Amino acid sequence: MAKEGKKYEENFNQLKAIAEELSHQEISIDEVISKGKKAAEAAKNCINILKTEKGSFKKLEDELLSISEEVDEILEEEDDDKEEDEE
Repeated sequence: MAKEGKKYEENFNQLKAIAEELSHQEISIDEVISKGKKAAEAAKNCINILKTEKGSFKKLEDELLSISEEVDEILEEEDDDKEEDEE
C-alpha cells in the first residue's frame, strides 16, 4: 500500500505534527526545509494510499447501497403486509 508499509493515519498525523510545529515555533531555515521534505513525502504517501484505495471505497459504497435498497424493499413488504392485515 504505502511506502514501507506506513498507514494513511501515520502519514496524516505526521503532516499534522509538522504543521503544528511550523505554526507555533520559530525554527531555522534548515529545519523548515527538512520538515518540508518530510511533509511532502507524507502528503505524497497519503495521496497514493487514497488513489490505491479509491476502488475499494467505491466497491464498499456500492455494496452498502445495495444492502440499503434490500432493507428498503423488506420494509415496504412489511408495510404492505400490515396494511393487508388491517383490511
